[in-house]
Amino acid sequence: MMISGKVKAAAAAVALFSVLGLAGCGESGKPAASTAAAKVDNVKVGYSPSLCQAPIFVAYEKGYFKDAGLDPELVKVDGATANESLGSGKVDMEITLVSKTIHPLQNGLPVKGTTGVHFGCVRAITRPDSGIKDVKDLKGKRIGVAGLADTGTVIIQRALKHEGIGVTPDNMEVEFVVVDRNSLPQALSSGQVDAIVMTDPVGYIAQKEYGYVPVLDTATSKGWKDEYCCDLVVTNQFLEKNQAAAKALTEAIQKGSLYIKQHPEEAAKMLIEKKYVNGDEKEYAELLKSYNYTPSVQGGYDAIKAAAKDLSDLGLVNQLDAKEFADNAYYFFDGYQDVKSL
Repeated sequence: MMISGKVKAAAAAVALFSVLGLAGCGESGKPAASTAAAKVDNVKVGYSPSLCQAPIFVAYEKGYFKDAGLDPELVKVDGATANESLGSGKVDMEITLVSKTIHPLQNGLPVKGTTGVHFGCVRAITRPDSGIKDVKDLKGKRIGVAGLADTGTVIIQRALKHEGIGVTPDNMEVEFVVVDRNSLPQALSSGQVDAIVMTDPVGYIAQKEYGYVPVLDTATSKGWKDEYCCDLVVTNQFLEKNQAAAKALTEAIQKGSLYIKQHPEEAAKMLIEKKYVNGDEKEYAELLKSYNYTPSVQGGYDAIKAAAKDLSDLGLVNQLDAKEFADNAYYFFDGYQDVKSL
């Protein structure tokens, strides 16, 4: 059975999750306050062509950056070199997946989170006749993943841990089978694996086209739908030199997120017409709705803390104190209030 062209096209067109990093643990305290004005002529905003990055595109097209006195330069970055782009100063900010940032955090990438952006993005799916109804039914099963350090793998490891199912080398109660990302739906259809974990939109399209059913959907599943999957991160250097601008930048991204929540159809149309992403407008509008783009500074912090605790408990990162880790990885602007309306 061959994978449909639509699934292949989505996989090729949209690199939904960049493997990005946040600030290094041990980066203590807040950057020194800056007296610089909010206006910065050349803010370098890193992005990859994905729905997770949609608030960046919306903020740019709707003029939220300029309203804040910022003149942004959108810089396309490759997922494989996203950390280097931040660390080298090639870009000043990016939107990044929280669960994939904890290890880079420990490695000292000089960035801090400033707001949670949205929920969702990852799903585990199976055949309707598999007998697998939820995550606890995955015990003893073969789970297809795109890589052992892939975004989906990290998420499903955390989900299995929550159900008391072993995913560590000394207590492995599932089998992870690495399959080429584009071939995961075929592997599930052929019975090579019992379930697969995929990032959207490829996972969403595979579920829809093949009639697969969800085992876990981080946009809707209990315990996940209230945890931010993606945070905005800003380099420490930019924070130190342009604190007012970093605050304005955070506000612009929050406005972009809120616009998507209030106008998902218009946002999907904008992203495709402006060629930020390739795909089906109606499908992308549905995905944008499901991701609940309700920005929250506190929510972004809480997501880092939760992911850090899980990965530390699993031994996937060095042992850490989750609160201390999150404190060092995050920046709260004095007096900042989340954007509630446009």
